[in-house]
Amino acid sequence: MAQTTFEEISAADYVSLYNQGYSINELAKIMGCSYAHVRNVLLKNGATLRTRKEAFINMVSRHPEWRKQFLKYAIPSESRQLSSSKIKLLFLLYTEGCIWKNKVQFTNNQAILRDLFSTLMKEVYNVNTKTYGNVTNIHSINIANDLRTYNIKEAIPKEVMYKLLQSPQLTKEVLRIFADTEGSVIISIRNAPRNYTVGDRRIVIACTNAIVKSQLITLLKSLRITGRQGKDGVLIANERSLREFAQQISFSSGIKVIRKKAGHGVWYMYEKATLVRLLIRIYDEQIKKGRGGKYLGVFRNCKNKKGVMKILNSWYNELKGG
Repeated sequence: MAQTTFEEISAADYVSLYNQGYSINELAKIMGCSYAHVRNVLLKNGATLRTRKEAFINMVSRHPEWRKQFLKYAIPSESRQLSSSKIKLLFLLYTEGCIWKNKVQFTNNQAILRDLFSTLMKEVYNVNTKTYGNVTNIHSINIANDLRTYNIKEAIPKEVMYKLLQSPQLTKEVLRIFADTEGSVIISIRNAPRNYTVGDRRIVIACTNAIVKSQLITLLKSLRITGRQGKDGVLIANERSLREFAQQISFSSGIKVIRKKAGHGVWYMYEKATLVRLLIRIYDEQIKKGRGGKYLGVFRNCKNKKGVMKILNSWYNELKGG
């Protein structure tokens, strides 16, 4: 067939090849014409077209190697266990995931987090995800049903909390996931009586679920970090806790400040992990320069916001390079 040209093939050949098992798509490719053309020729010459089911059976019989891709996925018994990877997957799903009837989906603008979702899916269920734009998903009723049993959107399950409180390392990892998806670094500039300076410094982990906020505070406390409930999430504001957060949790390398709404803000596209180090650097510089007043010393010569940002950007670039 590879050496036969389109001109040499008669209408009867279409029917003959189709009855031998060739699909319309295969014939269209061989003949170098459209699907609609092949279908019309077959109908005009009395061919009885196969139903969808018959076409499927025919294709699998001609290509036995395709059979395994149509087998119904069965969750391995070990995948139903509450492993460390599964716990991290559940936290990703709580923050920016969705469990539908027949698929599990994760939506995020940062490829690092979409790749993490794919990696965890592979580790837990040994399946490959697909990504379209900023959405990564896997179509599977069984996987969706398995993950739905944890009711992760309602609260962190008791068995998950128990495992986390028994493992400080796993607690750090899941809190970093929460921070990567829902965390913000606040370093604001304010106008003091004599100069401009750095005002508010805090970490905010966005969360509107009161139960989960309380559970996050418990997990932070297990790492000697004090968090308090705010209207929109959990706030970490005192110096000791901010230092502990920077040392034990922080943000994953490469995670940047990306706003979902219009308006970029001062720190748009800055790396969050470096901003945390910058926040600590401000404390360290104030200690070195002396604390004659609460915010005196480091920025005493800054007459506007631009002056403060010049210093902060200089430190940020040093930290990023180091």
